[in-house]
Amino acid sequence: MKGKTIFRTAILFMNIQNCLFFVFSILFLSSCGPDKEKEISENEDLLSQRAYFSIQAIIKPIAIGEDVIFSFEMLDSNKIMDSLVYLINNEKVGQVTSPELKKTEFTWSSKGKNTGKYNFRIEGFKQGKVSENGTQSFSLKSDIVPELYGFEVVKTFPHNPESFTQGFEWHKGSLWEGTGLNGKSAVMETDYKTGKAIQRIDLSNEYFGEGITIYNNQLYQITWQNRRGFVYSLPELKNLREFSYSTDGWGICHIETQLAMSDGTNFINFYTPEKFENIRKIEVWDQKNPVGALNELEAVEGKIWANKYQTDTLVQIDPATGKVLGYANLEGILKDEDRTGEEDVLNGIAFKADEGLYYVTGKNWPKTFAIRLVKRNAI
Repeated sequence: MKGKTIFRTAILFMNIQNCLFFVFSILFLSSCGPDKEKEISENEDLLSQRAYFSIQAIIKPIAIGEDVIFSFEMLDSNKIMDSLVYLINNEKVGQVTSPELKKTEFTWSSKGKNTGKYNFRIEGFKQGKVSENGTQSFSLKSDIVPELYGFEVVKTFPHNPESFTQGFEWHKGSLWEGTGLNGKSAVMETDYKTGKAIQRIDLSNEYFGEGITIYNNQLYQITWQNRRGFVYSLPELKNLREFSYSTDGWGICHIETQLAMSDGTNFINFYTPEKFENIRKIEVWDQKNPVGALNELEAVEGKIWANKYQTDTLVQIDPATGKVLGYANLEGILKDEDRTGEEDVLNGIAFKADEGLYYVTGKNWPKTFAIRLVKRNAI
């Protein structure tokens, strides 16, 4: 009896196991079926969302004046477009109707354009609406070779070695200077013969002063990362108002009725003097590369000269196009015997039109130099 009972119990247990396996199998298949269908559906959605346009990348910058050729292919034979529209920086530059599904090209002339980054966009229309699109960025470099300048020192004057110079400007026979560093930032009228301040306004410790410029008998001073600037009346140096901007502030000058400001990159932004509203911007390029680290700015005869930060180089820029027109190498202007180890980099350009001379100095430099730029040769 004991053996038969065990045998019957084993059969019963096996039957129960089989039943449970069958039930669980049905439940498993039931639960997996819809998910599998969902997975297939999602995969179909991903396939339907694949890129329709394959645009060949443009790796190297293209010189202004050359044709830019955009090579692309329409990939999905199931999607037929009524027309294609070509745009550069959101401006329509071309269109084709009833496009064939094959590799094709579109050519755009860069003649007369500015330097910098551009965006090419294709929009595929079907029944009057954009059905597909694709984009490709590219850059335009300058089409000219910059002039190369050296320098001749005409005069030398003392400069306050405590002044971390950020801005330098001549106005009606007076030399104005803006300085930086938190707790040491100021704007002042400087006696260029002695390097001493005639009058001065200090910024509060929270501000790190940067460049200055004078427009309509008012002095504009910007700050580095505070993104706030100040306007003073001249000659009494009275604080009139404040303004703000959305980038870092490095250097500033004025071109005709616009204020031009650098932010440490290769961009220069242009603003209205009254409300400091952004009007436009340029990207600075020479014939090879973008030229960044632009610092103190000085407008001279309709062009911009900029200190290139942490170098002894001045960069001459076309404010209309962003092209680099020239480089001035000021290496060695501060002699080794004049260095104390406390000075920082070259910074500060003030053009004195009646003399035709550039007054230049540096952060914590003991001297200011009145120089003449001398054209050497092209680079």
